[in-house]
Amino acid sequence: MGASPRQRLSAAERRKKALQLWLAGIDLRTIADQVGYADASAAKKAIDRAIEESITREKEDVDALRRAELMRYDRVQAAHWGKAMQGDAKASGIVLKCIEGRERLRGLAAPTRVSIDAQQLGDEILATLDAAMGGDAGDDAG
Repeated sequence: MGASPRQRLSAAERRKKALQLWLAGIDLRTIADQVGYADASAAKKAIDRAIEESITREKEDVDALRRAELMRYDRVQAAHWGKAMQGDAKASGIVLKCIEGRERLRGLAAPTRVSIDAQQLGDEILATLDAAMGGDAGDDAG
């Protein structure tokens, strides 16, 4: 049988409190004692879960904002589409900006290949670091 909504809320509140204490620099054993976990390991697992939940919420928030902005672009474009198709330069500019905005939000405007010059520069930087560190820098890259 799963946890009740009250138990889930309580667990989420405990994770949140544990994370707050950890961010304040409190050691895991003290966090476990204060929040009610069996040991430092359980407190660490709760903190890790709280961090993952926070990252998930942020991604969901960004996705919701992206959808809202895409819908705004759609509405603005729809309002100017007719005039743009009749040759109105100002309306055409607005429509093109809407298209470009959607491309950016969807990641369609990202480059499709890496410049050879950028790759060569990266290789040179790695070689320089490798030489400066006594030949160990490249070992971690592969």
